This record gives sequence, structure tokens and C-alpha cells, in this order.
Amino acid sequence: MKNSILYAVLILFVLSCSKDEKEYITIAGKIENAAIDSVFLVNDNLRKAVAIQNGKFSDTLKLKESGYFDFYAGRERTKIFLNPGDSLFISTDLNEFDEKLNYAGSSSNENNYLAQKYLKEESFSPNPQAFFSLPEKDYKAKVTELKSELEELLTKSETGNEFQQLEKKNIQFGYYLQLLQYPMAHEYFTQKQTDLPIDFDKELKKLDLENEADFLKIPNYREFVIRQFYEKIENAASPGKTEEIISAIKSAKIRDGIMSELLLYNVESGSPEAERYNDFIQKNAHDEKLKEKAATAFAKVEKLLPGKPSPKFNYPDINGNDVSLDDLKGNLVYIDVWATWCGPCIREIPSLKQLEKDYHGKNIKFVSMSIDPQEDFDKWQKMVKEKNLQGIQVFADNDWKSRFVQEYGIKGIPRFILVDQNGNILNADAPRPSDSEIRTLIDRNL
Repeated sequence: MKNSILYAVLILFVLSCSKDEKEYITIAGKIENAAIDSVFLVNDNLRKAVAIQNGKFSDTLKLKESGYFDFYAGRERTKIFLNPGDSLFISTDLNEFDEKLNYAGSSSNENNYLAQKYLKEESFSPNPQAFFSLPEKDYKAKVTELKSELEELLTKSETGNEFQQLEKKNIQFGYYLQLLQYPMAHEYFTQKQTDLPIDFDKELKKLDLENEADFLKIPNYREFVIRQFYEKIENAASPGKTEEIISAIKSAKIRDGIMSELLLYNVESGSPEAERYNDFIQKNAHDEKLKEKAATAFAKVEKLLPGKPSPKFNYPDINGNDVSLDDLKGNLVYIDVWATWCGPCIREIPSLKQLEKDYHGKNIKFVSMSIDPQEDFDKWQKMVKEKNLQGIQVFADNDWKSRFVQEYGIKGIPRFILVDQNGNILNADAPRPSDSEIRTLIDRNL
């Protein structure tokens, strides 16, 4: 019966697509246990919310070029591939999203391959700590093995020639990305300085970072380029040096992409460089949408620049007592916005506990603000107790939609904020506890 319904839906898709509608796609699906109101289709040029009711969704979108998209359902995400004129039906279960993911329709072969690819990648590194703690020779052998298996999976798939060519490059740059991230990840998980042999990543040094066509079409190439420029910018001595690095990029579209990925966040988060970087984007971007996005973001965060009064909160702590930002005046306040489901948040806990210990008795208060959904309140209480979390532990009233979160424009966590003794903002996007710069910032303002 289920198959009959599925085929009927697909037939309707095909019948509804005329020759004049080849620039449109129809995407639909059914998700079991979907306690969500929308799914999202996202790439560089599109962010489309599709309403979901009783687990079902359907929409028609304009699409001029083939490409990879991120498909979001709640906290789950996967890559899908779409061609102009496609009709794609997605089925899964939100409780077993990756395992139950299945596609039907005109690009089903490509997308079922991508679903299998993700499961294979996941099976190779189920434990990130163990994976990145491997000695460099073992790690490189492991990622080389994964690359070979993915290439074999692609060869056996009944996918189109255009997709095959794109995906071969995507697999290759997925391998390069794994080599690129090893030194920092290995050092993080082992707490030991990484001393790599000279030839470990020699192939990365020869790669072209200005292939505009691949930047626009190959997700792993795009991420590889962004990470390379991220490292350069991280090592830059000043905002001026950052601007020099970006100005030297020859491709206008890659330059826009780097500004979108690495500068726009500074504007959106109200960092101390927000005004400067917005001005830089306005003068140097070719993409009018990027300029508009930066200008809109800066207009929202002007009130979050250093010296402006901080947005307020008044939330219950772990003991049920209300704590407000006003209660903490007279102290520096370091706020950690986090959630129990957030891996990067959890990884900052040891550094945060050490920071709290080192500044114990000094004129600073540490506040950890959970934005877990209300139904995870007990889970939050349990984690606070099990991990012996210190400082002031509060629970926001409406997770991502909490007023404090909205007023700070927080779109990703962990997010750290430093407020001065008078309740004014010192840094709306402060360094993480694991970053030594936070100690410099605290010491300067105590």
C-alpha cells in the first residue's frame, strides 16, 4: 500500500512537469516521528523552508543549475543533489534519520548513493576522539582506505555522468580535508603537540585555491578553500592584515564566498570589528545580496558594539532561583550560551571549568545559559550534576527564541559574551575558554 501511494505521487510529479517547467523542481516526502513544523533546503543561493504537516511536505522551486544542497529536518542534516526539472521524494524516520533515509524520483540514484556514502563515512569514525588520536601513519592509511571505498561505491552506483565527475572531485577533496584537519584535531584530543613528518600533507601545498568553477560546484573543495583561508586569517596579526589576505584573492566569486563565510559572522555577531568588516564588504563585494545581508546585519547589531548596554536576562538557576544580569552588576560577567546536544559546547567544558578555577575569588562571574528545549530540562539538570558544572547555571525560557538569544542575534553555539561591571558589552562574541585570548581580555578589564 505504501509503495502504491509513493508511485502515485511520483506519477503526479512527472505529469506536472512540462517542457516549459524544466527550470523547476518538485521536492516532497514523508518523515516518520517528525515533531517539526518545517524542513529546509539550503545552498549558497537558496534557503527555502518547506512546511511539514503530519510528517508530509511538498513544494516546487525554481532551479537553473544542478548542484548539491543541504537538507535539514530538525537537528538532522544530509546532502542531496538536484537537477533542473527533477522530482524527488524523500522518506525517512526522524528517530533513525540516516539509517532510514531513502529517495525515489528522477535523481534517486544520486541521492541514494549520497545516503550510502554518509553511512560509510560515519562507520569509519564513530568515535572522533579515537579516530583523531591515531598516529599520523595510521590516520592517513585510514582516510586513504575510506577514499578508495567511496570511489568504489561511486563506480558501482548507477548515477549520471555529470554527477560522477563532480563526485569524484568531491571525494578527493574530502580526503584532503581530512588531512587538513588532522593536526589541530589530533592535538585537541590527545592534548599533545603534533609533530608531523614533512611529507604528511605535502600534496595539499600544491593545490590551487582559486578554481572558481570547483568552488561553486564542489562542496568539499569549497570547504577546503574556506578552511585554508580561515587558517591564514586566524594567523593574521590584525584586521588590516585580514583585509589584505582577502583583497589578494583574484576570483571575485571566491572572494565573496570567503567574505560571506569568514567576515559576515563578525558583523552578525556584533564583534568589535563588526563596523569595519561591514564597511569592507560594502566596498569590496560583487554580490549585491552579500552587501545587503551585511548592511542588514550591522543595523541589527549596532547596539551590540563595545560600550553599549547589554541585553538583559532573568532565568531560573539550577536551584530554581531567578538570576538576572542586573543581579551581577559590579562584576565582569562571562556568559556561555550552550546546550546539552551541542558537541563543541561540551568540548569547551574542561577549559571553562579551568578558567573558573583560575579566576575564583576575583571580580568575575561565570554564567552558563542553556538553550535546550523545555522538554530537555531534566536532561540539562542531569548533565549539570554529572559533569559537576560550576558557576551560575541558568535555563533560558524559550530555547533559540529566548529574548536574550534573539537580541544578541545568536545563530550558532557555543557563543561566549563578556559584559563589564556596569552591564555594558565588552565583547558580544568573546573568545572561547580554550582560547588564551580570553584571559588577556579578562585581565585587561578586571
